[in-house]
Amino acid sequence: MNQGLNRMQLKILAAIAMVFDNAYLRFYTVFPTIIHLLTRFVAPLFAWLMVDGFFHTQSKKKYMIRLWVAAVCMQGGNILSFMLFQQKGIVDNIFMTLAVSFTIIWLFENAKNHVGGQKVKYLILAWGLTVLGLLLSTVLFIPLPFDYYLALEGGLQLIPFVLFSYFFHGNLTKQSIAVLLYSFLLFFTLYGGAESISQGFDMFCMNSDWMTFLVIPFLFLYNGQEGKKRKGFFYAFYPIHLWILMAIDVFL
Repeated sequence: MNQGLNRMQLKILAAIAMVFDNAYLRFYTVFPTIIHLLTRFVAPLFAWLMVDGFFHTQSKKKYMIRLWVAAVCMQGGNILSFMLFQQKGIVDNIFMTLAVSFTIIWLFENAKNHVGGQKVKYLILAWGLTVLGLLLSTVLFIPLPFDYYLALEGGLQLIPFVLFSYFFHGNLTKQSIAVLLYSFLLFFTLYGGAESISQGFDMFCMNSDWMTFLVIPFLFLYNGQEGKKRKGFFYAFYPIHLWILMAIDVFL
């Protein structure tokens, strides 16, 4: 009997936590702020499983295309939500961040498999997309219709995390150390550290991407098994649950 949790069990656990977190973000007067703090493992866990899948999928290119199709469809749905419900529309699109992150490591993988000018080309593209992704996560926001904009949700948290997971694949110790160091870097340099604490517990919980290290125990729980496949389930579950939460916010 396999100990730990398989891929599907980890995804279900992350999806449940994701619903609570997005419910809090919609109805922050109803749910305790600490939910946002304790669910910081969700996006990194999905991202880590994506990287693990990168090394096991039969076609990396098809995997990447699926992520981009999901990202573009989600973005279109978000624009529609703003057209219909203005400022109560949906801004989340983790598919876009995952698609960009997957493309980055796909480019690095191609660089490993080429030499000379081709290798250099893939490396330039990989690092260029990394920089662009980080900019889209922090200071570069592209205007879209209906007072909406294109940005990468959680990119500052996830893009470096995906790179750690890729470059240290197969070595949980190195991955954990890298995540811990980056988490403390985020805490002390980007989220104010003690200043965030001094502003109050709620602000401390909101500025909590530095809690990425909460994903580490789940990495060690993974038993390497696939579990029962539910093809396409999470691609549908993510937008559906956000639309349901929005509908509750709009109509109730």
